[in-house]
Amino acid sequence: MTLHNFTVTQLRTAAICPRIHYFDFERARREGLASPRPTLVWLPGGEAQAGGGALFHRVVEKFNSKASRSPEIQKALDESEGAEALRQAFLRFANTQCIDLQKLATRSVPLRQALTTTLHAYFAELAEMVNYALSRGTSTTEVKEQIFGDRRQRVDVTFRVGDGDEAHVTGALDYVFYDWRTSSHRIVDYKLIPPDHQNKDLFQVCAYALMHHHQHGTEPSACVFYLFPKRKMAEMKWPQVYAERNKVYTHLASMVAWSKYDEGTNQGLKPRGNPIWCAGCKWNKNGECERRLGPKHEGGFDTRWEDLASRSGAGPTVQVRAPSPKSAERDDSDDEALDAELNRADPPRSTSSIPTAPRPSAPAIPQPTPESTPASSRDPEIPAGLYLGRVRPDGTAAVLPPSVIKTHIAVVGAAGSGKTWAAKCLVEEAILAGVPVLAIDPQGDLVQFLRGREPDAFSGPDQQRQLDYLTKVEPRIWTPGTSHASRLSLDPIRLPTDGDLARIEKPERRVEERDSMLQAIAGNLVSLAAIGGEEDSQRTFLYLILDALRGRANLTLSEVVAAISAADELALPHDPDQILKKSEREKLARKLTAFVIGPGKNLFSGGTPLDLDHFITPKTPGKIPLNVVYLNALADDDQKHFFLAALASEIYRWMVTTLDATSDRPNLLFYIDEARDYIPAGGRKPAAKEPLIRLFTQGRKYGVGCLLCTQSPRSVDYNVFGNCSTKIVGRMEAEQDVERIADWFTTSGPRPEWVPARKGADKGTFVARFPDMPSTLEGRAFTSRLLYSIHEGAWSPDRVEREVDAVGRADQTSPQ
Repeated sequence: MTLHNFTVTQLRTAAICPRIHYFDFERARREGLASPRPTLVWLPGGEAQAGGGALFHRVVEKFNSKASRSPEIQKALDESEGAEALRQAFLRFANTQCIDLQKLATRSVPLRQALTTTLHAYFAELAEMVNYALSRGTSTTEVKEQIFGDRRQRVDVTFRVGDGDEAHVTGALDYVFYDWRTSSHRIVDYKLIPPDHQNKDLFQVCAYALMHHHQHGTEPSACVFYLFPKRKMAEMKWPQVYAERNKVYTHLASMVAWSKYDEGTNQGLKPRGNPIWCAGCKWNKNGECERRLGPKHEGGFDTRWEDLASRSGAGPTVQVRAPSPKSAERDDSDDEALDAELNRADPPRSTSSIPTAPRPSAPAIPQPTPESTPASSRDPEIPAGLYLGRVRPDGTAAVLPPSVIKTHIAVVGAAGSGKTWAAKCLVEEAILAGVPVLAIDPQGDLVQFLRGREPDAFSGPDQQRQLDYLTKVEPRIWTPGTSHASRLSLDPIRLPTDGDLARIEKPERRVEERDSMLQAIAGNLVSLAAIGGEEDSQRTFLYLILDALRGRANLTLSEVVAAISAADELALPHDPDQILKKSEREKLARKLTAFVIGPGKNLFSGGTPLDLDHFITPKTPGKIPLNVVYLNALADDDQKHFFLAALASEIYRWMVTTLDATSDRPNLLFYIDEARDYIPAGGRKPAAKEPLIRLFTQGRKYGVGCLLCTQSPRSVDYNVFGNCSTKIVGRMEAEQDVERIADWFTTSGPRPEWVPARKGADKGTFVARFPDMPSTLEGRAFTSRLLYSIHEGAWSPDRVEREVDAVGRADQTSPQ
C-alpha cells in the first residue's frame, strides 16, 4: 500500500486549481524536497484581500487567546445585559488588547475600513451566540472554553482511495466550536472576499468537516461566513455533508492520480487547469502552464468513487491516527507579513474541549472499476444554439438559433427581474457562437465579464460549455477618457473617404451615405459644444466644414476648430455668414477648444483611437473578443451621451464601408444596457438617440446585431422595439407595461395568453418570442441558466482599475 501525504493547505490548493497542486508536487519531486511548498495564489486584486483576511484572523486568534483569561471579558459575561452589550465589550477588548493601533494607522484606508467592518460583523455574530448560551443557563466557564479556547483542531486521517493507494491528510483547522443555537458543532471559515465562489469555498470546509468527524467523533456542519464587503453565510448541515462525502473522496483520489502524472510521457491522469486563477499564479507566467501540460481544459478527475456512490452510497476505508505535533504542524507562511502590523499572539493551548473518542472506520468496499458510468452522463444534454436556461418542471432547454443575433434582441423586465443576467447569458452565447461583442456598460455590471465563475458551480454539459467559453473568450475593458482600464480616444475623427465608399455600386447611394455620415458627425459635435441658439444652422455649418476637410481620412478635433475659425478662408460652396453668423462661429470654436486644451480634452487625447477592426480582431488566434466600454468613469452624462453617439456613428461608418451586406453570418453583437437613458421614448433627443436608432434600422443588413436591456417597454423609442425580431420578457410590475408588451404581438395575431402572467412573475423567469420558434417553447417560462462569468454588485471605477491591472491592459487573453 502506497501512502501519499497531503496537508490541509495542499487540499485547499488542489481544490483551487489541480495544476497548481501538480506543479508544486512535481517541483518537490524534482528538487528532492521533503514536502511540497504550496503556491499562494489570489484572484485579481486579491493580494490586498489576502492581507486583510490574514490581519483579521491574527486579531481573532489573539482575541481568543487573551479573552479566555481576561477579567474584563469574564466581567462582561457575568454581568451580561444582552447581545449588544457583549458586542461592545468584545470590540473594546479587541481595540485595546489585540490591535496595535499605531501600526494599523500606517496601513491603507481601505484595509482599515475593511478590518473595522469585518470585526463589527464578526463580534456581532459572536455576541449573539454567547448571549443565547448564557440565556439558556450555560456556565461562563463552559462558554469561555468553547468560544475562546484553542479552536484549531488537529486532524490526521488516512483514506484508502484506490488500488494500493492511501491519502494521508494532516493539519489543523481553524474555528471549530459548539453552537448552542443549533445544538451542534460547526466548522467555520471566515472570508473577507465577495461570495463569488460559494460552492468552491463550501466544498473545502465540507472536506474539513468530514476529516474532523473521523478524527474527533463530531458531526459538524460546514459554514463559510463572508464578512466583507457584504455579510453573507453559506452553510451545509452535517447530514448533507455526509451524504456528499464521495465528492471529497473523488477529490483525494484525483490528488493522488495528479501527483503521479508524468508530463514527459503523458502517462497517468493529467490535471485540468482553472483559468479563474491564472492572473495571480506564478505557474502561468510566460505560458509555462500550457507549454508543459497543454490547454487548460485538458485533463480530468478520478470519478470512480462518485460513480460508485451513485449506485451503492459507499465510501473508502478511513483510518484515524492520533495526531503528533509534527504531523499537525500549521503552515504559518501566510501570517509572516503580519508581524509588522500586530504583536504576535500568545502561543495557543494544545488542549481541546471537544471529545476525541475513537470513531469506527467506514467499512471496506470493493474497488470501483473504470467502466463506471461518468456522472456527467446523467445530466440533460444541451442542444446546439444560444442556450439561455430551462423550462420548469420538464427541463426543456430554452435555445435560440444563432440567426436571431442578426435581427436584434430586446430584453425587458422590471428592476430586479434578472434582465441584465439574461442579457449577459446572450452575450456569452454569442461568444460561443463565434460572434465578437461590443457592450456598453453604463453602471459596472458588464465589466464583470473579465472574471469567470468557479467551474465547480457546474456539472456535466454545463461544465464543459463553461470551459469552452473560458477557453474561447478574450475580454477587454475600455474606458473612454480615463485610464481606469484601456483608454479610448475620439481623436482622430474618422471621415468617410471615396475609397471607403467605393464598394457601394450606385454613385447616388455613395453620395447619400457620405452625406449621412458627415451630418451625423456634425450633429455630434454640435451636441458636444452645446452653445444654444439655432442648432440646425450649426449642424449645417459644421457639415460644410467637414465636407471641405473630407480629403483627410483621420481628422483631429484641433483641425476642426482651426477650420471653424478660418471658415472665411476655406473654399466653402456657400458664404459662412449666410449660414451662421461670425459671433456664433467664434462661440462654437471656443466651446470646442475646451475639448482640445481644456478640462474636457480627456475624450480626445491619449489612449487607443476608435477602431472597429481592432475591436473584432483577437490578439490570440482562435479567441473571440468581448469588448466592454465602461462609461461610469466619465465626468457627466453629457460626455457619456456624446461618446456613445460618436461610437454609434463610427460603427455605422465601419459597417457600411467594410462589411458584406449579402452575408448571413452575424459580424458583431452590439449590446447596450439600460437603453432608456440613451434611446428614450417621446420627443426628447439626447445626442446618442438618432445614431443608435440608425444602427437598429440598418444594422441587420450588414450582420451587426443589436441587443438592448430596459426596465419598461414604454421607456424606449418604439422604432427600436419595432426592429427587434426577438423579444425576451421577464417579470413586469406596471399594468401599462404589460399592455405595451401585448401590443407588440397583436399586430400579427391575437394577444398571447401568457402576457398577463408576466406581471408579478418570478425573478429570473422569462418568456421568449423569436422567428421560427418551436411550439415546445410557445408561451412557456424558462429560468435563466447560471452565468459562466461572475455577476455581483456594480463595479466602481476604482474597482475596475484594480481588476484590469491584475490581468493586464488592452487585450486580456482569458477571464480571470
